[in-house]
Order: sequence, then C-alpha cells, then structure tokens
Amino acid sequence: MNPTNSNNLIQLIKRGDEKAFETLYRLYANNLFVIARSYLKDDFLAEEVVQGIFISLWDRRKELHIRGNTGGYLFKMVKNRCLDILRKPRKLISMEDETVLLENKLNFKALQDKEAAFLLEEELEKRIEEAVALLPKTCKKVFLKTKVDGLNYKETAEELRISVKTVESHMTKALKHMRLHLREFLSCFSLFGGIPFL
Repeated sequence: MNPTNSNNLIQLIKRGDEKAFETLYRLYANNLFVIARSYLKDDFLAEEVVQGIFISLWDRRKELHIRGNTGGYLFKMVKNRCLDILRKPRKLISMEDETVLLENKLNFKALQDKEAAFLLEEELEKRIEEAVALLPKTCKKVFLKTKVDGLNYKETAEELRISVKTVESHMTKALKHMRLHLREFLSCFSLFGGIPFL
C-alpha cells in the first residue's frame, strides 16, 4: 500500500474513525501475524501479540505520532513485543518446552526477518521510483548508470561525456536526495542489512 494512504488512515484513526481502523487491521494483520510467528513459533502467542498491538494502537490513538511508513512502525511494535516475550523467563515448563525456549533465545537475534522485509519491500520500491523520478535529468542519468547499470565513475563519465568530478558531484547530490526521500525506510532496513545503494 502507498505510504501516503497508510498515513491518511492513521490520521482518520486519530479522530476515532472505526472503519479506518478496520481497514488498517485488514491490510496488516496477516503479515504481522506471520512475522510474530516467525519469532515465537507459536500461533496462539503470535495472534495474541498482533491483537495486543492493534488494541494498544486504538487505545492510544489520540497520541499517535508515526514518523515514516505505517508498515515499518507496526513491524517494529510486533518485533519488540516478540523479543520481550522471548527474553522473559518461563516457570514450570517441560524439558521439551525448555529446549524450544533455549533454541529461540539462541536464534532470535539471527532471524533474517524475511517476512518483514517482504512486507516493506513494495512500499520501498515505490518510494525509490518516486525519488529517482524527482532527480534532475543529468543527475538521474548518473545515478542510474552507477547504481543500476553498475558502471564505475570513470565509465559513467565516458558514456555521458562528462568529467569524473562532475559524476562525483552528481552522485553526492543524488545520494543525499535519495537518503532524504527514503529516510523513514533507513531504520527499518538497517535490520536487514540496509538499502544496498545507500
């Protein structure tokens, strides 16, 4: 979903719009459940986490202040809640449960969050396209030649018939521009190794 549309839903929810809240739930609940289950390995607990996140969201709707994309915000809430559960010691558990718990504790930091990356991927791709489209003509060409076509600065300069210093100047501007337009994604994707060209 377009980040702008998601943000519009949040604004409506802040005003108490129940239909907007239901729409947000339908858009994200299933993906958030998959993420929670990947951490907890327990359908019941995963469902509880997701339900709790949305209940919390509604209860404090008037104080909501979401910077960046809504999907990334909800993902962080689910991730943090799951890690809290995994860190919490459990009493009176069986040997089998203890083994599963130990495996979870050893592995949760190494999770690649593939489901979460997939959840944000479409929003990121759209924002990248929008950001590239806003670049000045030559700056856009330089950026695409180096970051999409994989040319080095010298090859880009030769192909576009400009100097290497001009290429460097355009790339500095382009990267600054891209970081600005993708700033809300940077913290989310740092969890997955970052956005490659930034």
